[in-house]
Amino acid sequence: MKIDIIHATAGEGHRKIAMAVQDGLARYGRLGSQKGPGDLQVRLLNCLDFTNATFQKTYTSIYYWSVRHVPDLWGGSYEALDHAWLYQLIRPLRAFTNTFHAKRLLEDIIKNQPDVIVSTHFLPPEILGRAKQKGLIKSKMITVVTDFYPHTFWINPGTDHYWVMADETKQDLVRRGIPERIVTVGGIPILPAFQPTGKKTETLKKYGLENNRFTILLTSGSFGLGPQEAILEELKMFKDKVQCFVVCANNKELKAILDAKVYPYPVKIFGFVDFMPDLMEASDLMVAKSGGSTTSEALTKGVVMVVMAPIPGQETRNVKLLKLRDAAYFLTDPHEIYGIVKGILDDPSSLQKKRDAIRLLAKPHASEDLVKMILGGK
Repeated sequence: MKIDIIHATAGEGHRKIAMAVQDGLARYGRLGSQKGPGDLQVRLLNCLDFTNATFQKTYTSIYYWSVRHVPDLWGGSYEALDHAWLYQLIRPLRAFTNTFHAKRLLEDIIKNQPDVIVSTHFLPPEILGRAKQKGLIKSKMITVVTDFYPHTFWINPGTDHYWVMADETKQDLVRRGIPERIVTVGGIPILPAFQPTGKKTETLKKYGLENNRFTILLTSGSFGLGPQEAILEELKMFKDKVQCFVVCANNKELKAILDAKVYPYPVKIFGFVDFMPDLMEASDLMVAKSGGSTTSEALTKGVVMVVMAPIPGQETRNVKLLKLRDAAYFLTDPHEIYGIVKGILDDPSSLQKKRDAIRLLAKPHASEDLVKMILGGK
């Protein structure tokens, strides 16, 4: 059985989710289920690798530049293009442009003829769905919607099944005309490292933090965006009760600034890390952006999020679901962290209520469940 898992490096989350599906398929083989690993031929593809250098560079750079420098313009465009009448006007041009630049992807898929195509980004199903309608490929096409609420970009002819985060995601797709029978509420796949391990105390000790303090993890994506410095200043009010992990990611300037400071409470500062699952598990609260992948990882780990400065568009829609389920805290200004932390320290049951809501929303076995569907042919 040939399975192609296709993502796009427009945001790290799409790639991580694709990797989680690949890992799930690999573990299925290792577990010696009814099919062995030799029965599966799995490819993990970045669809942008099949485009010319100019398209590949601009597709990702425009996105990153927009969310950093003109987020409101990005968000406004995102919402405007979700109106069916407007999207229908630009759809032919968008279809032509994407197909032209991703010609080599289509050629590769036609040549390989996979049995199943799993897409974790909306670009591949847009291109390949039209090819399927023309009879050029016969693959079963599964789209994993990586946002908590869909956008019209995710809806493409030729798609056989949609795998979504929550009941609310499914209801939105059905409202848009997608048959209920081809939508499964299975959760966003995550890597097994984000399953709870029970090593909180061990991790705190490893990084020199205390077991009896309230632990806060500050992070905000691979580019280190966010007001971590201001939040750390606010937390000085709780110097006898809190401690922090700070992940600056690729923001070397921020790391240098924080490294030069002295705080009256324990603070451990990192640049880019590959042990985020450990830091999540060791933390009581996580200040982060609301990307679909990051949020799903936090839900599985059981760490309560404080959502900070979501990117207008997909991240604000993710916030909508978290608010509806009362599964997170939210701040628009760094100074608001004081009220959140004070409320938790004064009434620990308020944090437990969030944890209970998280437990209902989390889908820790999303990867395994998706693999079962892929291989079961349902």
